[in-house]
Amino acid sequence: MIVDILEGFSQPRFLTDYWQKKPCLINNWLRPQPLPLTELLGLAEAHELPTRLVSGSQQRSDWRLQQGPLAIEDLPAGQTDWTILVQEMDKASPAVASLLDQFRFLPDWAIDDIMISDAVDGGSVGPHVDAYDVFLVQAGGRRRWQLAENFDPATDERFELKLLKSWQPETEIIVGPGQALYLPAGIAHHGTAIDHCQTWSVGLRTPSGPELMFALAEALAMEGTEGRRMSLSGLDGEMPSRLNTDQIADIRGLLAEAIALDDTTLSQLSAAYLSRWRLWQADSEPLESDQVLQWLRDGVSVPLAPTARLALADGDDGHALFVNGEAVACTSKMAEVLANEQRLGPDWAEVPEAVEQLCDVDALTMPERIND
Repeated sequence: MIVDILEGFSQPRFLTDYWQKKPCLINNWLRPQPLPLTELLGLAEAHELPTRLVSGSQQRSDWRLQQGPLAIEDLPAGQTDWTILVQEMDKASPAVASLLDQFRFLPDWAIDDIMISDAVDGGSVGPHVDAYDVFLVQAGGRRRWQLAENFDPATDERFELKLLKSWQPETEIIVGPGQALYLPAGIAHHGTAIDHCQTWSVGLRTPSGPELMFALAEALAMEGTEGRRMSLSGLDGEMPSRLNTDQIADIRGLLAEAIALDDTTLSQLSAAYLSRWRLWQADSEPLESDQVLQWLRDGVSVPLAPTARLALADGDDGHALFVNGEAVACTSKMAEVLANEQRLGPDWAEVPEAVEQLCDVDALTMPERIND
């Protein structure tokens, strides 16, 4: 496997040549400032973020996992071979969340979170494979990445971590500050800190077929529409409880009829689901719509909250906007601008019902000018 090294980031080239096709290392694109470990753990505790401590090494095969919450005194005394992982850091730190502005060329609803990995020399989580695309942005220190495209998917049942049982890397690359490694889903990888390092992982997830089917069934059931019901044809008096071939065929037909939706309906049901699928509930009080409307009338733009997830669906007149699972009553143009700029402009003061909806689903945050 060859990992191309790109000097700078070109969105058209990346989407054409690399997105969901092959890994690449991008230089001079992203350079976030690492968070001190005390601040990282403090934010994780304050916001009750999922936190894990992974210790061990591939050579010794002695992996151990400890779930958080964790404090500094909970960390190993040794100076090697352990890693702290904190998920959803973009929900707790505006500085971390600002990195997502660089990823708006990808679907907003697919962005999962930013996980921060802080590791001492030798720290790792072992060889594994993810079912989602990920950007591994090096904020501080260096990390050695071993990659494989062809590998044995069997996992080692001895450990709680889903580690590959037999690991044979095909290539190796060292990533330092100012570099970002992109890995499509299905590329196995094993990262090891060369020195004290911090990596910010931006993951993008999409649902599976069964998850989509469940969500669609739930949405259709909530509409309360009565349709044709399953037939009881072809009964066998000797064994009436057995599902016969006629009934199985009828079940297939019922399922096909249930999902036989036009593109607009399917698009809007999907947008509602996808914009709430990975939703993380904020721990702050929602803004009051009257206050937001006043800011807008005063010419102050109001940003979407880091927790907000947005999707655009086909509508009767352009695009329909869905935020955190709710259809928002605004024009197609306003929906498109919000998707691109991630903030409400003064024109939103003309649609107070939509602003109230966004407040109700906790999709807005305090404007910067108000915080200063």
